Amino acid sequence: MTVNGDPFDEFVGARYQALLRGAYLITGDLHDACDLLHDALARVYVRRRSIRDVTATEEYVRRTMVRTHISRWRRTRREVPMPELPDAAVLEFAPEDDRLRLVLRRLPPKQRAVVALKYYIDLPMAQVAEELGCSLATAKTHLARAMKSLRRELAQENVEVGRGC
Repeated sequence: MTVNGDPFDEFVGARYQALLRGAYLITGDLHDACDLLHDALARVYVRRRSIRDVTATEEYVRRTMVRTHISRWRRTRREVPMPELPDAAVLEFAPEDDRLRLVLRRLPPKQRAVVALKYYIDLPMAQVAEELGCSLATAKTHLARAMKSLRRELAQENVEVGRGC
């Protein structure tokens, strides 16, 4: 049974938290993630009748989130990294994820998006490239650079932690 006769409402109710987590990994900020997700849902809502099924709806929302985020980044070309999230609603992340979360926030937007799409949402590289709107080779390059940065940053943090003992 759909809410108010609209399957889109049911989809949003069922997948909201998962989509919000994906948006958070893409943006690195909870407030930006909420804004990004709501903008994407508003854009998809207008076209909801032309989407084939729930799986296609989720793909369409994810693709819209990624492209909207990249468009915003291109317009502003600035990020303001924050050491901690402001006092607000908290996504459920394990404490050991804090280091990774902080390192992910330092990545450029496209690299952060490719890591989120590949390893969090578990999309194949061809679909990651499609959602980023670039070639497969470019997506692989973004992923390789992101992984190199992540490894370097995490190794550096491990060395610094080891010195403190």
